[in-house]
Amino acid sequence: MVALHCIDTSGVGKPLLPGAVSVGFQECGSYRFIPPMDGASLYIDEAPLELVPHDGTTCWLWEPGFYAGQVVAELVALSGQRIAEYRFDVAPDDRKIGGDLFDQMLDELYAFDPALLLGTEAAQASIGVAGDVVSPMLAYARLRRHGGDLLAGLGAVSAQPLTKLRRERTLVPFHRVRRLDVASVRNLLRRPDTAAFLRREAALADGAIPLFDVLHSIEELDNPANRALTAILLAVRRRSVQVAGEIHAMAAREEEEGARTPLKPRLVRKLQFLTELIGKLGKMSRRTPYASVSRPEVTAAGLNAISAHPSYARAYRFAWSILRPGVAGEARDESLWLSPTWEIYERWCFTRVAACLRNRYSDLTWAMKYPGTLNDRIRLVGVGPAMRIEASLQSCFRSGGMAVGGLRSVSLQLQPDILITIESGGERRMLVLDAKYRTSRQNVLDAMRSAHLYQDALRWDGRRSDCSLLIVPRGGGAPWLEEPEFHKDHRVGVHILAPDSPSSGLDEMLGRWLTLGPHA
Repeated sequence: MVALHCIDTSGVGKPLLPGAVSVGFQECGSYRFIPPMDGASLYIDEAPLELVPHDGTTCWLWEPGFYAGQVVAELVALSGQRIAEYRFDVAPDDRKIGGDLFDQMLDELYAFDPALLLGTEAAQASIGVAGDVVSPMLAYARLRRHGGDLLAGLGAVSAQPLTKLRRERTLVPFHRVRRLDVASVRNLLRRPDTAAFLRREAALADGAIPLFDVLHSIEELDNPANRALTAILLAVRRRSVQVAGEIHAMAAREEEEGARTPLKPRLVRKLQFLTELIGKLGKMSRRTPYASVSRPEVTAAGLNAISAHPSYARAYRFAWSILRPGVAGEARDESLWLSPTWEIYERWCFTRVAACLRNRYSDLTWAMKYPGTLNDRIRLVGVGPAMRIEASLQSCFRSGGMAVGGLRSVSLQLQPDILITIESGGERRMLVLDAKYRTSRQNVLDAMRSAHLYQDALRWDGRRSDCSLLIVPRGGGAPWLEEPEFHKDHRVGVHILAPDSPSSGLDEMLGRWLTLGPHA
């Protein structure tokens, strides 16, 4: 057991043991790890840490970004062999939101739509297996977790494959005959040479060996169970090739954004693992029984045979664990990479707004819509006899002049986090909410630029927004911006929303700006 010595920002050191979850880490912190041996490397979420000078020696420097959850660290020898694996629990910034409240946010977002949690950050959280959510990182996580077990299971099947007896008629010398069936006896008695031999009426001439037409049993590997397992093996190999291409494409089009952890440094080990897995699956497909089947196919007969054989059932279970979609349902021992904390907060704010609107306007018929293929584009639409309300996540205001209708920006293209529109009897209201994972005075004041920009530039059929507010997890940074009177006078400001915030505060704010008629 190799202990890893960690030094935190305050200079306090502590040993970290493999196999246990180490706590005390925080997003946006700074930590140093002392190499336990020469030539070793430390990878966190498959990204190598850089060696930096410290107190006359060198150590690995790790600065987690805007994410919270468990991360995996691997200590790798110079030969490439993994020495130990560690797990670090990274807590959210307690100046913004505490760990318990962050977990509550994750639970609420998971219940609303698990796909909104998926991301590429180093932190991971437990997931379920229900639903139809798919993503490259989800597929990679399952390949990484179950790929080795699948290869072991396929190897065990290859060592002792199931066979099927096939009978065919063939001519064999008399001394190799072990059993004669009725049809063989009748055929032999019709032939003079073999009939005389059977009656012992003729002696064998020199070199004359009569051939008997008998049934011969052959063990063949082309059976439903082997066809089904071959089909699932090839499907996992295709998935591995697909995931490698998609992850490479994700890194290629990755936006340079300081609030996200770059994917490119973690790409090398991910692609290395996938390349090795693809090669091993290719070699396995050329072994028996997989190379001996006439066609790969999954049939009811094949699944029944697999379920009755422990080795086959184990291999098939790991393959299905890799190929299945979904992250919903009861959380299991699987985990997946999360979105950054600020993006989780943005999406959680939308779920709270959606719940409040459903409760406030319960007489409307509500429907959730997902335009396009991106999981973070959501529209919640409520329709009644004389009213229509729509709450959108990441609505796009394209650049256009005043003469252009719909959602437009009079300047550059803009995309606020949450947009709420209401129309009834010729009256309209539009409220823009921009979630900011910030709490300090300077950060809140700096973020207010977006509220002023949205209030000035956004148009709905030429109509300006009634108000544009920032949403932050904790108040006190700029208290005057939080006052409703300030919102009324300037049509911009700050609203506080956190898991422990009273629901009445959000309901009252929405009521002030969405109630039709002249504003108070």
